[in-house]
Amino acid sequence: MLRAGDKIVQGEFEIIRPLGQGGFASVYHARDIMLNRHVAIKELRTDKAIDKRNLKRFVQEARATALEHPNIVTIYGMRRHKQYLYIVMEFLPGGTLRDLLNKQPKLPVEQTLKLTIGICEGLARFHDRGIIHRDIKAENILLTVDGRPKVADLGIAHVPESAGGLGMGLTQVGFQPSTLLYSSPEQLRGESLDPRSDVYQVGELLYEMLSGAHYIDIDWLEHTALTHGGNNQARSQIKMYQLLEKSICEDMPSGLKTMWREIGALAGVVETAISKDRDDRFNNTRELAAALNAFSVNTTPAVKEKETPTKQALMNSRAYNKRGLAHVQMRNYEQAVIDYATAIELDANYLEPYHNRSIVHLLMDNYGQALIDCNKAIELAPDFIPAHINRGITYTGLRQYEAALEDYNQVLKLSPQNVFAYYNRANTWLWTGGYEEAIADYGKTILFDDKFVAAYVNRGIAYAQMEKFDLAIIDYNQAIELNPAYSQAYYNRAYAFRKLGENESAIVDYTRVIELNSKHPHVYSNRADAFMAVGNSERFEEDYAKGYISTPSSINPRKLSVARSMLMPASFLDFLTRTE
Repeated sequence: MLRAGDKIVQGEFEIIRPLGQGGFASVYHARDIMLNRHVAIKELRTDKAIDKRNLKRFVQEARATALEHPNIVTIYGMRRHKQYLYIVMEFLPGGTLRDLLNKQPKLPVEQTLKLTIGICEGLARFHDRGIIHRDIKAENILLTVDGRPKVADLGIAHVPESAGGLGMGLTQVGFQPSTLLYSSPEQLRGESLDPRSDVYQVGELLYEMLSGAHYIDIDWLEHTALTHGGNNQARSQIKMYQLLEKSICEDMPSGLKTMWREIGALAGVVETAISKDRDDRFNNTRELAAALNAFSVNTTPAVKEKETPTKQALMNSRAYNKRGLAHVQMRNYEQAVIDYATAIELDANYLEPYHNRSIVHLLMDNYGQALIDCNKAIELAPDFIPAHINRGITYTGLRQYEAALEDYNQVLKLSPQNVFAYYNRANTWLWTGGYEEAIADYGKTILFDDKFVAAYVNRGIAYAQMEKFDLAIIDYNQAIELNPAYSQAYYNRAYAFRKLGENESAIVDYTRVIELNSKHPHVYSNRADAFMAVGNSERFEEDYAKGYISTPSSINPRKLSVARSMLMPASFLDFLTRTE
């Protein structure tokens, strides 16, 4: 190990102090004597340099990192002297993000946003070249003096040949809880990786910066594993891995509930980033950065209390609201939110953009922000039915079921035949296990609208939960008759068939689901079970290889597929009577 004052590479650099040491390399703060500047030098450990594979890996890391970007550590060059190999890079006196979190575990929201967006932009540059970092954690994020993040340490990155890769393949990580703790589910399972795996790891960092702790309580896991294993170290280690695997691949962090209460919509961004199913995450770090940027610009500036909007401002406000509606039609939700915010800034008492923005936030699963907008709409118009409906949906999403029921009950006082109130109240009962109440409300929904397909599907689910499978199948049949392409009806009917022992019929329905939605997260594993039940082991193995278990919920997602809550739009007359 080098010491302060040592000169290396024929006297070109003088070591000032060590910065860190890992199992693969050591990093030092040094002075470039010729250019009189501070640098960081990463030295491949001599015991590792014996292996040609390690030499390739070290060179590959330097090549992959040698990109010009404000959020990637700058590589000045590589040096080789005798049996030693060095990477020379910029010295960042701000230390690592881990150093910052050790001093201040929970960071302010604005600082967190700035850091995370910078990390995302640096990673996006790597992704453009096909590089997957695979080891994003606070220790590998360096900080400039002014707090700008720089991504570093591509030691275990996947680097294609076109980006300087040397045919290393994907590095396998052994049993190291400190490393596994930051793995994405697919990384832990040894599956092929793409930018969404890096999105997951950035989401972990985002969670930690906002909450003050990693989403997995490693101390509790270790205590549980040691208690389970007793004096048997191997047994404790196996238990530890099992607990980690479950935490990484299945369990969403319980702290998200607190996060929703504290930071609202931003918690939805975190939840999306760390989804266990990569198809539910942002497609890449650019999308994640865009979501964070949208969040930061969505805060509506307060209009001065005594300020009366001019006629032109009112006209512009209506124009921005209309443009927001157009963006919603194109599913450009982030821009729609920005337009609604501008409409509100121009006229703080304009009801329509509050309501419209709440709908967009619900479409994006941003429940915290939707709640703010619903509350404002109801403040402006206490009997505005659509806002009460959508606030009930928001409360259900936030697991505040009693508050949701209050909103639906209020609507039914104002409008006793409102199908949106009955249907969404039934959904709330369904999630709380009130199956009889749910069946009654779905029945009311169907009474007032006998073509409400989702009500038949969800009433079937309620019947299935009560093991009344014949009644459930009747409802699923009706849903399919109304909409032959409704995959949830086939999926749930297949479950009912399986419970009745009619596995061949279940296989037919699961096959139809795959035809309609080949990316359904649970259909393959369920069809595999049906194939096993009829003794077709070959098809069982084929389907089971494609299937996986998703995050558990109050209703087992491998069994049932619940139709979404039904947002209630407002008619032009609803707004006209309140805003003109």
